[in-house]
Amino acid sequence: MKFGFNWLQDDKTLAGYDDFANNDWQAYAGYGPASNNPGGVALDQGLFSNSFSTANFISGFANGNKLPPAILAYNPYTVLNALQALGNPQTTNIPGANKNCCTPAFNGVYSIILNPGSYQNIQETIYSFYINLSGQGDLGRIPVKFNIGVRAEQTDLQTTGIGQEPTGLSIQPSDHTAFLVAYGPAALVTADSSYRNLLPNFDVSFGLTDTLKLRFDASRTLTRPPLNFLTPVSNIPGTQRVGALVATGGNPNLQPYTSDNLDAGLEWYYGANSFAAIDGFVKQVDNFIVGGTVRGGIGGVIDPTTGQPAVFSITSQVNGPTATVYGVEGEIQHVFGNTGFGVQLNGTLVGTNRPYNPNDISTSGFAVTGLADSANAVVFWEKYGFSMRAALNWRAAYLDHFGQQQNNSAFGSEPTFVNANTQVDLSASYTFRNRFTIFAEGLNVNNSTYSTHGRFPEQILDVIDFGPRYTVGVRAKF
Repeated sequence: MKFGFNWLQDDKTLAGYDDFANNDWQAYAGYGPASNNPGGVALDQGLFSNSFSTANFISGFANGNKLPPAILAYNPYTVLNALQALGNPQTTNIPGANKNCCTPAFNGVYSIILNPGSYQNIQETIYSFYINLSGQGDLGRIPVKFNIGVRAEQTDLQTTGIGQEPTGLSIQPSDHTAFLVAYGPAALVTADSSYRNLLPNFDVSFGLTDTLKLRFDASRTLTRPPLNFLTPVSNIPGTQRVGALVATGGNPNLQPYTSDNLDAGLEWYYGANSFAAIDGFVKQVDNFIVGGTVRGGIGGVIDPTTGQPAVFSITSQVNGPTATVYGVEGEIQHVFGNTGFGVQLNGTLVGTNRPYNPNDISTSGFAVTGLADSANAVVFWEKYGFSMRAALNWRAAYLDHFGQQQNNSAFGSEPTFVNANTQVDLSASYTFRNRFTIFAEGLNVNNSTYSTHGRFPEQILDVIDFGPRYTVGVRAKF
């Protein structure tokens, strides 16, 4: 029997600095003279004389050769230096400068300041007590091993942020599709919350024969909300699009989500270094955290394009409904006698009673993220100091998270899916004199890409071509 008490005091401060809080990034906003807009700044076209071809573009994403033949390439620091070389628009007449854009007024040099909405101080105290009992015995002639325990936790949380209420919206003079937001004074906002959880676990295994083992596991697990979800203030970006006003808010009262887990597995050790196993599982997930969106006003701000109270889509994190996750896993490893050759195969099939429905745009979506079927196959040879492995890894498409770089639509946080991926990895090594190892490794030798899409597969978000990666080296032990 083991028992104990644990106390953890955690104090974290988060702060982000950018040029959005002071609107410096809008100092030369809008479309320039090439677009018949006298409010813009004409940049030297020599800054954009380079380009790269889309010929032989990332495999599978050439869009039927309908991409533009070339994409402009430029050095952003060169453009930045060209803009700063124009001078101070507060003392020099610079056609196209948005001299009234910023707080403090833009002085010709881009700078970053604290974004009040990013500031957060979190003080978290966790008290926990646990007791665990393990043992072994016989049930008739069947050997039995067991482990049973429980953990009781209490969490006290205090979170502080800096809040600024919007006081007005104004249309940008050089971009009539965008608003600038005026704010009231910044003030500290503090919220307190606490929660208690009881986390039991029970594991038992039965030695049915010398080579056959049956195991059963039951447990409750806990996952705490990410710290950035707990801010007690709303964040209203300093620039907004006409007809698409958005805001994000924290939720200091978020509860952790828990999972009640049941697993049952059968393992067969049929030969030296060879075995086969199958496992079934079901999990009930409560309080899963998901983005929820409501539409409403903030601080009585008026939309200057309509003369009516401005309507924001306000997204915050909430504890969602209960969901069930279920699946089965299988694995086999077989070594061919004393040849050194062997294979490993494993696969997982997983499902849920709450799959994501991309066609439902009436409410914020809800689904358990990260669920995907997967499989791996490995061929290896290990003998005489040599080790060689070839691995094929596959994972089906899956919902990774809610949220996109340009996010917070009227339907809530939009989803990000990761597309199916297959990767081949190779490795080899040779160890001699028990001290020296020569090795070589090739990752992603089939040049697989990583890509994501939005609500529908046609909405490509990111495509990343890492390419194959090779490593060679020598290790020594002394």
